[in-house]
Amino acid sequence: MRSEFRSRLLEAANHFGTPLYAYDWVVIQSQLERIRVAFGDAKIFYAMKANPNLGILKRLNALDVGFEAVSGGEFERALLSGARADQIVLNGPGKLDLDYVRAGEVGANIILDAVDEFARVARFAPGSQVLIRVNPGLQVSTHDHLATGNASSKFGVRLEDVPNAVRLAEKSGLKVIGLHMHIGSSIEDPHDYADALERMAELAKIIGAREVFDMGGGFGLEFDLVPLAKLAREAAASFGAKELWLEPGRWLVAQAGVLLTQVLGRKQTERNFAVVDAGMSELIRPMLYGAVHGVESLDGTGNLETLDIAGPACESGDILARDVRLPEPKVGDLLAVLNAGAYAGSMASNYLTRSRPAEVMLENNQFVQLRRRDTLQEMLRAELEPLD
Repeated sequence: MRSEFRSRLLEAANHFGTPLYAYDWVVIQSQLERIRVAFGDAKIFYAMKANPNLGILKRLNALDVGFEAVSGGEFERALLSGARADQIVLNGPGKLDLDYVRAGEVGANIILDAVDEFARVARFAPGSQVLIRVNPGLQVSTHDHLATGNASSKFGVRLEDVPNAVRLAEKSGLKVIGLHMHIGSSIEDPHDYADALERMAELAKIIGAREVFDMGGGFGLEFDLVPLAKLAREAAASFGAKELWLEPGRWLVAQAGVLLTQVLGRKQTERNFAVVDAGMSELIRPMLYGAVHGVESLDGTGNLETLDIAGPACESGDILARDVRLPEPKVGDLLAVLNAGAYAGSMASNYLTRSRPAEVMLENNQFVQLRRRDTLQEMLRAELEPLD
């Protein structure tokens, strides 16, 4: 967390209230520059499921970043951000007929996730440019829920089925411009990518030259991008591909964001707790994936304690962090949960009829509100208004 950003968080919490998502635009820009330095002229399609806030999307698109959409709603967000057709890829294993129609109307790229998906694309978006998503069948170093390149996962076409998928798609009038892979998220072991890229490159001998190689994203926050970029370019070269595409998501935005939360109380069972006003409805990753997020005290003083940070939900799993060391937290103290720029706001819910927090961005040394906090009236409108 940048010191300039950290020094302004108390101000943000006082003005916008807590819980609050706060983002640092300087960090997002820095991450984008890092990936462009490493990968050169590769085209970047931000995996917007990490954080689909329109304020972030519009700023990224102004820097010539495209988008990977995995739902019809995300597709519309990409269009609202100002993205051109060539800046959008429609991905996902369960696309709706309307999704194909919209992609066809706009002229966006479509990623085929199954051998027989070509038939629906040919019907609803005839003549589209498509990529085949390949499942390399690897065990990768991440949580099972985040592994998408395993042989048992629901994603992609098996290696042995790729030639037939290409043939069927082309026979139906679709233009197969390349192959796509995405082996998982929060990948830390470089060997996972090396093995996957080697298997992808072997397909070049069977399906021939293609215009595009899309290596997806998913690399961990501490991943060394330079050797990975070299491997990706080598894989692309094996197809004679003119373009290398990337789909970073969490890597671009996670470290730019914090979840600000206020201490509501202290309690002791067999464990030592600080109960705070943010929980699983604002950050579900610790409960869902066992994800670990650092926590910092922004105004705490006193001796260090080891404690758990517990959310307010009536759920035993509603714990944001375990065994953290903080200056003795007191009621009213402000805590910052780190690396909350990705999969915090995007996965937030109104569980327990809780308002989704506001989202703010520090830009040009000023906080800009990107999303206001839900009101109770907004949350209940669909139930209180007359139904058709």
